[in-house]
Amino acid sequence: MSEHKIEKLQEVLSGYIKKSQIISDKKITNLTAPGENFGSVMLKLDITLKDEKDGTEEELHAVAKMIPARESQRTLFNIQVTFKNEIGMYNVIAPTLRDFQRENGINQVIDCFPEFYGARINLDERNGTVDEDAVLILENLSIKGYGVVDRHVGFDLETAQLILKDLAAFHAIPLALKLRKPEVFESKIRPYLARFVRPSSPHNEQLYSTFIEIFQESNKCVPWMPKMKEVLKINETLQNAAPREPFSTIIHGDAWVNNIMLKFQNRLPVGDKLIDFQICDYNSPAIDVFFFLFTSVQLSVLQDNFDGLIEFYHKHFISHLEKLKCDTAPFSLPKFLEEMKAATPFHLLHTIFMLLLVVFGKKEGSSIDFDPELLLENDRVRANIIPAGKEKVWYLIHTCGTRGWLE
Repeated sequence: MSEHKIEKLQEVLSGYIKKSQIISDKKITNLTAPGENFGSVMLKLDITLKDEKDGTEEELHAVAKMIPARESQRTLFNIQVTFKNEIGMYNVIAPTLRDFQRENGINQVIDCFPEFYGARINLDERNGTVDEDAVLILENLSIKGYGVVDRHVGFDLETAQLILKDLAAFHAIPLALKLRKPEVFESKIRPYLARFVRPSSPHNEQLYSTFIEIFQESNKCVPWMPKMKEVLKINETLQNAAPREPFSTIIHGDAWVNNIMLKFQNRLPVGDKLIDFQICDYNSPAIDVFFFLFTSVQLSVLQDNFDGLIEFYHKHFISHLEKLKCDTAPFSLPKFLEEMKAATPFHLLHTIFMLLLVVFGKKEGSSIDFDPELLLENDRVRANIIPAGKEKVWYLIHTCGTRGWLE
């Protein structure tokens, strides 16, 4: 597969562009920096559209998401499920949520998604197999001033609040749809929420041993070591746990710095977009909140505002449920904190892995050469870990332990 070629591009865009428009010119280049994207090939598309009726030209700036180059990556990210899920998020779920809001008199509808231009899973679409010609085309958000924050820095308080506000909408609106119109939820939402189960690795035992050694470097973590060891042992079993009701809704599943694009004006955040819905799931919204806070918000901000950020999220979550005429009694703050406790063992290891090996991982390297098995080799694990990652992990364990979330 050539990463600079997309077959039948005009056909993929046919549902978005005018019937009278044709592609008269195009430029396709790499979008992401080396080592910053592992689950797909991302391309930048600069397209000239010519109207055959009046000869006018229009520029279309887009990004194209294609399946990973290596077979090991395709297996790891289970592209036969995840690629279809992501297309469904943009093409079916987002319009369904907006229609539901409008039906209930809400004009300012959810707007945390990039605009969808077109997609396919293969060239002829006569079978359900995702192959090298699969492509998802979305607007290029960078043209509108959106960008990704440095993952080694993370989000400040104002930015974290802006994102939590949109995460609350992303969770609450489909939850309201589930409560108010369950048949629509089952037909248009649920089919695209196939759970992504992370494959086990022969390196896991050694990896967990390395993690335990890192935990024990801090006195803050020592009291919680028995519980941490227990969580590591049962992690794979927890992945198959049934969704918790009544909270379960759409969750992003991977809401961290690199999957959230921000727009700033005068250094203040004014807009955000969620991207990369490969592993969206049907589960508790607390999983996204837990993962987002610990992976992506600056440590100093968490130390000063942890409870306040959860309360901020919950306030907006309840607000959306109220606007959509739902009974909010089952979704009180104490009940949501129970969800946070329940989410801890489910997402703790994923969060620790991300912090030590990805969020605070080295920035150089090529995504094309990325091999998850090599990444998990013990020597590479130790070489990849920087002090900032350890500090965040120690805070994570201490916070969960003192709040009783490891019990």
